[in-house]
Amino acid sequence: MIKYLKQFIWKIFIRTDSALKFPNLKKDEIGIQLGFDMIAPVTSDLFTMYNRVKPNGRIIGIDPDPRNINIAQKILNEKKINITLIQKAVFSEKGDCKLLLGESTSWNQLNNVPIDSSVSFIDKEIRVEMDSLDNIISDLNVDIQKISHINLTINGAEFEALKGMHNILSESKDINLTIIAGRYDESGTINGRPDFEVIIDYLHKYGFKTKFRRMHQLLWWGFFVKTLLNRKWIYGKNNYGIIMAAKGGKRIRCYQSYS
Repeated sequence: MIKYLKQFIWKIFIRTDSALKFPNLKKDEIGIQLGFDMIAPVTSDLFTMYNRVKPNGRIIGIDPDPRNINIAQKILNEKKINITLIQKAVFSEKGDCKLLLGESTSWNQLNNVPIDSSVSFIDKEIRVEMDSLDNIISDLNVDIQKISHINLTINGAEFEALKGMHNILSESKDINLTIIAGRYDESGTINGRPDFEVIIDYLHKYGFKTKFRRMHQLLWWGFFVKTLLNRKWIYGKNNYGIIMAAKGGKRIRCYQSYS
């Protein structure tokens, strides 16, 4: 009985969390997910975004790890879901680099950014192609004005990815961004400054409104999730946060879940 009750509570939690993510992403719009973890596909932001824009919207998922691409593609084939998957590392320029493979795929990290000392890697690395998001979007013939939300969860490479989004950031009229930032080791530092400060200054130059909150400061994750689930890996320790950014007619919702 307790087992089924826990399963029921978990399902309710997942549905609520998904409903609070990407609140401004609407049906028929375009969402872009940079970095996705397929360890728990049912909770992946890739599919949360798709549920927002279906049936005629478009989601583009970009990740350098072939394991994540293969698992996601299998799900797309089985469910006949139209999501564009691209195996690349999103960066500020075109080239190639090494991807350090984490014990969990959510810990993967490019070797050309400061390494996150709080995670564990396996003794393996692979060579991956990297490119700017501006180039990738151009190759796909995507209309920048139709992009509604870009979610960046790429383990310390977020600022470099933003530097490769000049066309998107400058030309977009109505767009939301969510960007993981504020890690407490070197992977959260840019030229001696906290990365969220540098990123926020950078986005302000493009006319974005911004808000930075650490996970425990968010309404949903900071109060309700702590009360309901008491996630020990979040509370009682330093944790990273999220930059929520909006431009044009888009808003920053105070209740939205982290991404």
